[in-house]
Amino acid sequence: MSYQKTNIDLNDYINDNINLVEIFFCQKQINPNIINVMIDEDFENKVDERYKKSREEKYKSYFMKDKIYTYELSNDNQYVTSKIKKQSKYIDRSHIPNSSNLYIIVSKIEKYPQYSFPCTNNIDNISKYSIKEYKISNRISLILRNDDNIKTLSIEYRHSLNVEIDKMNEIINKLVKIN
Repeated sequence: MSYQKTNIDLNDYINDNINLVEIFFCQKQINPNIINVMIDEDFENKVDERYKKSREEKYKSYFMKDKIYTYELSNDNQYVTSKIKKQSKYIDRSHIPNSSNLYIIVSKIEKYPQYSFPCTNNIDNISKYSIKEYKISNRISLILRNDDNIKTLSIEYRHSLNVEIDKMNEIINKLVKIN
């Protein structure tokens, strides 16, 4: 039986048009269109024990077409972004004992002035959620998102052209082994 490689190499995902790589811990893929990225409380507790929580914030986001207006509920910070998915990949690691499978989403995020989000009632979606961020380095964080008691855990890598990729790969490959 052949298995795909289990180490992550950011060079496989990044280019000039990419600035965000998210690696979600997930359960078994149900079918090609459904990937369960929910984590259980035991997994959350392991992360809490192992990594120092740097901050927890609550947000409310409004989605319209390709723009997202996000409001931080605790400090009145507001910003508008777009997030365009460029690539995704599912990595089955079921052959590795006590390992989660991974789902990688590669995106381009752009920031916009606040006034670029239209004043309208025709919003596509509204989401209220909290995020615990465990800062690992200046470019890598563990993100625990709680959206109506649906919890997801991801490694977030914010790419820049002047980054030492080998060091980032080393950190990320250590993080994917946390469970």
